[in-house]
Amino acid sequence: MSRDHLLRTDEQWIAEISCSGQVREKALAELRATLVAGLDRAFRQSEVGSTLIEDATQEALLRIVDRIQSFRGDSRFVTWTMAVATRVMLSHLRRAHWKNVSLDEMAAAGLIPPLATVVSNDENLDRLRLLEVVRTSIENDLTERQRQTIQAELAGAPPEVIAERMGSNRNAVYKLIHDARIRLRRAILDAGWNESSVKSVLNGFATHG
Repeated sequence: MSRDHLLRTDEQWIAEISCSGQVREKALAELRATLVAGLDRAFRQSEVGSTLIEDATQEALLRIVDRIQSFRGDSRFVTWTMAVATRVMLSHLRRAHWKNVSLDEMAAAGLIPPLATVVSNDENLDRLRLLEVVRTSIENDLTERQRQTIQAELAGAPPEVIAERMGSNRNAVYKLIHDARIRLRRAILDAGWNESSVKSVLNGFATHG
């Protein structure tokens, strides 16, 4: 593999990728090789196949080109692009994990157990009581679709996978999650908890980009 990626400055990377013709194609080819090698090293223990790495790299390159003007220089350009590629790769792995899982199974995986069934000396009792409020609200205050969606999110399922299982789209899933969170927030506050408690629970729900 060429070591041109070690010689370019951040400004050169941006300039070459932002132009056209052979200069751009060469820069993108060098960046692609760098990202493939980086992902291969980072995920080697996960035994990720080369096809998945190539797919993630291609998607990452599209994002990088689309967002290149947002690069602020807080880190080296190649470091920034590797972070983008890693996030894309993790997203691909999440989708692969949930590939053959039904919506009902996703929802079941995100089910909060009743307080009475939880026996643990390590858990904070107040936290468990707060989760019991959330569990009860999920059961009683949400529509079936909201309940399935929020529990699937709690289980870690990506929004696009949830949308696919529902025969819907990401925007519709985000709307269901948004409306469900509003109802859960109200239930938490009505039970005597404060906004800090609301954030500690709702911000703990899985989020995916």
